[in-house]
Amino acid sequence: MLAKKFSLRLDNGQEVGTTPMLVPSISSRINIDIIKIIKMISETMTGPVLISAYDMKYIENFPEISFPSLLFVDSGGYECAKDKEISEIGLYRPDSHEWNRDRHSQIIERLETSPPPKVVISYDHPSERMSIEEQIRCAKESFNTKEGIIKELLIKPELIESSKLNIRGIMQNLEALSPFDIVGFTEKELGSSVLERMIAIARIRREMNRNDINIPIHVFGSLDPVTTPLYYMSGADIFDGLSWLRFIFSGGNAFYIDSFGPLCDGIHVNMNQIWGMNMAKNNNYIGRLNRNLGKFQSTGEYKFLGEYQEYPNFYKNSYEDLIEEIGGEN
Repeated sequence: MLAKKFSLRLDNGQEVGTTPMLVPSISSRINIDIIKIIKMISETMTGPVLISAYDMKYIENFPEISFPSLLFVDSGGYECAKDKEISEIGLYRPDSHEWNRDRHSQIIERLETSPPPKVVISYDHPSERMSIEEQIRCAKESFNTKEGIIKELLIKPELIESSKLNIRGIMQNLEALSPFDIVGFTEKELGSSVLERMIAIARIRREMNRNDINIPIHVFGSLDPVTTPLYYMSGADIFDGLSWLRFIFSGGNAFYIDSFGPLCDGIHVNMNQIWGMNMAKNNNYIGRLNRNLGKFQSTGEYKFLGEYQEYPNFYKNSYEDLIEEIGGEN
């Protein structure tokens, strides 16, 4: 089995979480009032949350974040992107502001000593691309002066015109990952199909196992009832995304909120109410899915990943296809 269990610990040895870990994200890339979301979830959410350093810098009156068990502070590259993924349902381009390493570092320094415990993701900007070796070097340099945080390296494509990661280059540089606590990749940059992404994750995980590199893999932009289990069985460990704010999770699927919401809650219900109720329901769903992934890891029983009458043995067949493609688990 490629799925593993890891502990996330601060420099002093304090455990602040274990994998699998599903992380609801909040971003200005979704057309919903972020301050309103934070206010609502601060009263009920106790698990991990991901928020962008870019939004912390530029959203007026951004509140202090103290409620999650673990705060992921994202790199800012997703929010400052000019045109990428605007066609996706529920996403748009926020106002453009200058974003650079210094501004990212300023936010991290401001948050460094305040609760809650934090995972800090290395700086990213969509117009800055460099070799994997240089990405690792820059991330090491930026983290040199940071203490009391969990350090995550986000690896991006090496060229601006490239939409895919250099998987071979990543595997050739695995030994250089030792200063980091987590390594992360964006879902869509792992491949064009879900299987291609699963293969990339599995090959990286298998090579990490062979080299005794025991740190979690974080897949950015994957938090839904179907792909999260697929990537978990492939060897990834941490998952975040905005889908919990954009869709309704139900019965192992994700549905468009503007149509499925009235179907579930009634056509007479205000859409803002439906959105608020759905956010709480999705958070509970994520918690159950997180626990079920852990049960799958400890038992190997596919029933914990979800069962679909229309697609019998979906996860078992998917895993077998993956293992055939990569030539075995070991």
